[in-house]
Amino acid sequence: MSKSQKFIVASLCLTLLASVSFAQKLTKLQAGKGDSAYITGAKPMFAVIPRVNGTEAVDQPDVQVPIWTKTFTFNNQTFTYHMVGTDPAAGSATSNIPLVIIPLKFKFTDGTTLSAAQTVCGDVKNTNFRVKNSPLIKKGNTFSPGGTNVGKTQYIDAFQRANFWSSVSTTSPNYHVLLSPIQQKPLQTITVGTHGTSVAGPCARIGEVDINFFDNIAMGLLTSLNIPANTLPLFLSYNTFWTSGGCCILGYHSTNNAGTQAYAVAAYSDPGIFSAAGIRDIHALSHEIGEWMDDPLIPSVNIVPPWGHVGQVSGCQGNLETGDPVTGLAFTASVGGTFPFTYHPEDLVFLPWFARVTPSTSVNGWYTFLNTFAAPQPVCH
Repeated sequence: MSKSQKFIVASLCLTLLASVSFAQKLTKLQAGKGDSAYITGAKPMFAVIPRVNGTEAVDQPDVQVPIWTKTFTFNNQTFTYHMVGTDPAAGSATSNIPLVIIPLKFKFTDGTTLSAAQTVCGDVKNTNFRVKNSPLIKKGNTFSPGGTNVGKTQYIDAFQRANFWSSVSTTSPNYHVLLSPIQQKPLQTITVGTHGTSVAGPCARIGEVDINFFDNIAMGLLTSLNIPANTLPLFLSYNTFWTSGGCCILGYHSTNNAGTQAYAVAAYSDPGIFSAAGIRDIHALSHEIGEWMDDPLIPSVNIVPPWGHVGQVSGCQGNLETGDPVTGLAFTASVGGTFPFTYHPEDLVFLPWFARVTPSTSVNGWYTFLNTFAAPQPVCH
């Protein structure tokens, strides 16, 4: 694969919603086919764009996000994976990864503008405010899947602690990978022109933008905004999705051409756009940050035994994308204060499900944060 080649891995999403308290019995609600009454042919999905394979030499920056590497074996084959932070089995350590939020404003030819700085339809605050005060960044929520307290922390950190609970609950109780500190860049205005359109939505209008057109801009902004490689840049849109032969890619993650700077892209969206009721507010952001954590694409894609026919994947897929098997499956996490809000993070899948480990070494012996799967699936064919 050349450094400039792009692969987009995306397909139809699962359409389930779980609105639960973590200390209570999990309840799942079937929510339709995940399509949209507002976007013709819509299939809510997520993507990944790897640019460098594991055999290519790259110039490493002096400082980048911390990466740890380990292997597992399945059917006499060894699989290597890379994750952000430090190895939980090596002891209690806290990795603080600076998060750089890059808010986006899209201008469409019909006069529509959709901006992360505008007040969200039906709300009193904008996307920037809601994201920065969400359980992805604030540490006010205690996460207790199945009644097991995995920490009062950020959601993705809670997920990773639960993921490696056999180590965290014994030798590494103070293990964390946190998004901190938080920086916000100035609003970036993008004139879409012929590369997208907007349509009516249940509240605000809905934007659709070609992913290749946007990604070229995003790559340029990594340089022009002087974003260092030891951060997670997050490109944040409001109600604007990406297209590749059809709509809708709700988010994706990738790296620069050298494979040394990871970044994520995600849409904060109104409720009711899709029939999967959990796809709203920070759903896409939780998906992409979770996948960046466990498959940062640095130094290469995490390859696992093939899995599929579940979640957004209609065929077989062979990468460690922790959100794809459960796309659309959400839970509620509420925050209080002056401007209270109920968020809808996505369920995420633990490593033992991909590695076919039985019993699971994750929290409660589970295979996802919401206990969606009772066991690993057989190898996909």
